Amino acid sequence: MASPTLCTKAFELNNGAKIPAVGLGTWQGSPGSKDEEALEQSILHALKVGYRHLDTAQSYGIEHVVGRAIRASGVPRSEIFLVTKFWGHWHHDPATALDNSLSALGVDYVDVFLMHWPMAMTPDKQPLRPHQSPTFVETWKLMEELVGPKCRGIGVSNFTQKTLGQLLETAKVTPVINQVELHALNPNLKLVPWCQEHGIHVTSWSTLGGGGENGPLIRSHDVFTNIAKAHGCSPGVVSLSWAVQRGVSVIPKSATPSRIEENIKLVTLTDEEMEQMNKAYETIKSVRFANNIQSMHLELDGKRTLGGWSYVDMGWEDENGNWLV
Repeated sequence: MASPTLCTKAFELNNGAKIPAVGLGTWQGSPGSKDEEALEQSILHALKVGYRHLDTAQSYGIEHVVGRAIRASGVPRSEIFLVTKFWGHWHHDPATALDNSLSALGVDYVDVFLMHWPMAMTPDKQPLRPHQSPTFVETWKLMEELVGPKCRGIGVSNFTQKTLGQLLETAKVTPVINQVELHALNPNLKLVPWCQEHGIHVTSWSTLGGGGENGPLIRSHDVFTNIAKAHGCSPGVVSLSWAVQRGVSVIPKSATPSRIEENIKLVTLTDEEMEQMNKAYETIKSVRFANNIQSMHLELDGKRTLGGWSYVDMGWEDENGNWLV
């Protein structure tokens, strides 16, 4: 039985850049609280033990903490792959959104700038329907103009075959990344190969299952604990290893030093174990954690929507509720 080993793997993006397979997600922490100090310390520890990929977003309210940690770490900016995202009320002006992120982070450039969701909002944060301007296709055209010294690459987050297909119809620049919810209960067995065939790298969020009633299943169910025992590691490491072996980069978040160290030490799963992971959703349950982001859901015309979009609009489901990704 091989012990978990430090993951130094990187995936090449369609612009020639290389993204480390394991990064640190920075969603934890509350702006203006003591959590900021804990977050900064977790980033510093991650960089100390070998992480070179940091993922953040404007909506997390902590870009300034991420930038402060980068400067305090002593690790050259050029050695860190930095990703951030802009929210829906900036779809009309991603150039200003980029400048806002660079200012908050205190850096000269980001490696990748992502459209956080395909749904747009008005500048005063009122939801827009899929057909209302700016559409994500219109926003992408504005993003294409950003590629350069301040923004090395552009990408999307929470897109599907449907929305990416619409984007690629007119895109002059192919997204370098599509960051999506991906775990054993929502494995994206169709979306990942579709993206790879179109030269789009997939990054996974919530690979460890997150919180809530369904999250712990990925860390406690026999399917995952049995594989973990066979490799002398945690079920979390099994989940991360499974994603990376599929060619997907991962961005687990943790404020615990020991867990941060554990999450970047992966194992090699057998073909049989990979297949067990791929099929786990069939025997356990299918779960889309995004369904439970209450702050993003609202009722329009008597129907529950995600920021004004149905799950059919998102490309997650067909009219009969069948999952498409």
